[in-house]
Amino acid sequence: MTPPLAEIFSQGDEVVTGEIADTNAAWLARELVPMGFHIARHSAVGDRLDALVSLLREISARADLCLCSGGLGPTCDDLTAEAVAHAFDLPLVEDPEALRQIEAWFARSGRPMPAVNRKQALLPQGAERLDNLWGTAPGFAVQAGRCRFVFMPGVPTEMKAMFGHWVKPDLARRYVLAPEKLVILRTVGVGESALQELLEPVELPPGVRLGFRAGGPENQVKLLFPAACPEEQREATVRRAMAAIGEAVYAIGGDEEPGSGLEAVAGKNLDARRAKLFIVEAASGGLLASRCAGREWLLGTLAASPPETLHRWLGGKPEGDGPRVAATLAVMALARSGADFALVQLAEPDALKEGSGPAPVHFALAGSNRLWQESRVVSGNPQRKRLGAAALALDFLRRRLPGG
Repeated sequence: MTPPLAEIFSQGDEVVTGEIADTNAAWLARELVPMGFHIARHSAVGDRLDALVSLLREISARADLCLCSGGLGPTCDDLTAEAVAHAFDLPLVEDPEALRQIEAWFARSGRPMPAVNRKQALLPQGAERLDNLWGTAPGFAVQAGRCRFVFMPGVPTEMKAMFGHWVKPDLARRYVLAPEKLVILRTVGVGESALQELLEPVELPPGVRLGFRAGGPENQVKLLFPAACPEEQREATVRRAMAAIGEAVYAIGGDEEPGSGLEAVAGKNLDARRAKLFIVEAASGGLLASRCAGREWLLGTLAASPPETLHRWLGGKPEGDGPRVAATLAVMALARSGADFALVQLAEPDALKEGSGPAPVHFALAGSNRLWQESRVVSGNPQRKRLGAAALALDFLRRRLPGG
């Protein structure tokens, strides 16, 4: 079954000029995809009536659904209802119930309704009104050509509430939907090009789409399975993909999945042991401490770049190369902090400066009668190196600390 085609359309000069980020479109897409819609396009148009009219007519000929946000306010630059009227020959008509609701909203606020707000009660003839229980701008829906258009306010809280209350249940009734299944493999320490090479030998079932989301040191592999794909085949494909990538896969699930973040995964064994960790961070400028803040297993952190700061706190200056110094610091931090484990992340300060090349980062994890060590390389500008050093420290903790 072919999924219905959906488009998302945002209106407003503030969107197209970059004054605000179009978070509405991203949020709506995340809502529609799990329902079974295929998102074909995102569009944004400024406060120009002719451009709005043209786009509405184009969408009506190519999409099954279009969700629109913005342009429903009372001012002269709010043109959505007028554009719909021109595009589809639907004259604007005052909706008495919409006007009553707008007047009631101002009455509850203890303010008289400005005359310009009466404009918000003008809806295209035959439109279905969507009551706004959270603001003054009613939404509305019309059918034009093959496409059902749903127009919602641009204020994110109002748009989200209207979608959940009115729009989503209506879409589930109107469309025959077979949701695709998206599986996300979260990885760390492997670039997206390398991930694709690792996955090339993996045979995908018919209709499965492979994609990637780059995020610096942490990248995602996306496997989108058709609704008809049997569960056993889907699970087998995921297992083959994970085996091809190896231990770089640290979780399955998107950003919204609880417990799938790298810091949460890295701390699972600490949680299981009811153990405490102390962190000495000398390569990521506090980013590692920030990612771990609030975790029950975190006893404390020391974030310092100058080696002298570390030496003062630990009470000594270790001798040797980078890996040896990191190991010595971990043992010293374990004794000084009273934690169950101490994690050290260390790099030469000059290696993290602008214009420097790839930088070795040394990791050491000390526990009672145990010491784990590893060195990795980060590259890019200083901020990218710091982000990489923080993520790789968590990855080191995840892989090296045995279960409780």
